[in-house]
Amino acid sequence: MFHESKIKDKTQTKFLKSLPDILVLNCGESKPEVEFLKSQLKLLYETADGSTMKTLPDFPILRKKQCRYGSLCKRIDCRYYHERKSVKMQDSNQPNQSWMPPSFQLKLKGGEVVVEECRNSGENKGFAEFVEENVETVGYELFAVVSVITDLQENGRDNIVSCIKVGPIGHMRHKGSAAYQWYLFNDFSIVPITTQEALYLNSEWKIPCVLYYARKDVNGRHDLRVLNPVGEQVFTEDVSLAARSGQSHMTFTPLTMEEGSLPAGQLVAMDAEFVTLNQEEAEIRSDGTRSTIRPSQMSVARISCVRGDGPLEGIPFIDDYISTQEQVVDYLTKFSGIQPGDLDASISSKHLTTLKATYQKLRFLIDTGVTFVGHGLKNDFRVINLVVPPAQVLDTVYLFQLPNKRMVSLRFLAWHFLDLKIQAETHDSIEDAKTALQLYKKFLELKQEGKLKEALKELYEVGRQIQWKVPGIDS
Repeated sequence: MFHESKIKDKTQTKFLKSLPDILVLNCGESKPEVEFLKSQLKLLYETADGSTMKTLPDFPILRKKQCRYGSLCKRIDCRYYHERKSVKMQDSNQPNQSWMPPSFQLKLKGGEVVVEECRNSGENKGFAEFVEENVETVGYELFAVVSVITDLQENGRDNIVSCIKVGPIGHMRHKGSAAYQWYLFNDFSIVPITTQEALYLNSEWKIPCVLYYARKDVNGRHDLRVLNPVGEQVFTEDVSLAARSGQSHMTFTPLTMEEGSLPAGQLVAMDAEFVTLNQEEAEIRSDGTRSTIRPSQMSVARISCVRGDGPLEGIPFIDDYISTQEQVVDYLTKFSGIQPGDLDASISSKHLTTLKATYQKLRFLIDTGVTFVGHGLKNDFRVINLVVPPAQVLDTVYLFQLPNKRMVSLRFLAWHFLDLKIQAETHDSIEDAKTALQLYKKFLELKQEGKLKEALKELYEVGRQIQWKVPGIDS
């Protein structure tokens, strides 16, 4: 016996339960969307009588320099540009400054969303979330715009730029400061701009891609503290890439469990060695001057860190040789101590790691708050591409320098103050780091005894007499 099955149509409906903290609107992915934006811009620029405006209202004012105090400026005769706190629409037919709303409100009732315009973005009352009779009202404010800048040349390349609104937290101002400023991010160039310029669009050369809106109270809803993702495991998980490396070839003593994480202010002596990936290309001009076409490209090849305090003072805990996938054209062995094959995983006996692994170790030390001691650390950190707060760097090249005088080499300082002859045949990063640490200890000793100024004068006097050459090495 067969029963006829009955099929019934069912309709599923999804309802929103809550409004998001961040709204990301994609507005330029396909051609129809771009055409829609162009039509909106055309309507925006057309006046009531049908004529087309060439520029937005008051847009030429962007040529004036913006006042650094913004709306807080109290000078009546200030000659700089001040952004208007509010825009009063005198005529309903007058176009807005941009089709992008700087702010709006969303109402959520029964799973349905209603969009309302906020006339005055400076009012905070309309932005705070409140729930009344199962109605959730949240105010959103524009804080970022990603746009494509079209190159109008025939073979030009388009460029992506970002306009981001930065608040008081990002400016690192005093508490209670109401500093909000728009910035234009174009590759590594960052330029402050006005709100009008951030919202300005042009269908011919500036097309928006993504709009970012955030609730007005988003900062109060979340913990904005940044947690360091790099932990002590970067030391315990350290594994050498070289096939021949092992305990017998280790030139350092890793951090022990008793040491734990180095406390803030702990001294760490550091030195780095580099190799050349691309030679410098230069040409001699007709007048005899030398012009650099392409500078040489340096790559870090070895990084060493030595304990500066405690029972294991002077013992290295990092001595990494950095593996590179690019071809090395010059190992600079006389100045770096790096031999051909040291960076080759198949034949190297060194502790070979990736740049990322060593970078994470240094990043952990920086975030912990250790103080780096070394000679010429500014150049080392620049090539490694690390930004270290100046308060965490003690550079002996500046500690032993008189004002407006030449910088003294580590080799000469070691001979003069420590009676050590280093770098006789080649450089060694562990030796250089230890020497810099001893020089810093000597600096503290001279400063405590009140003999630092006289010692520096004697240093430069001796250097001039022997032409800054270490006896027995440079001669």
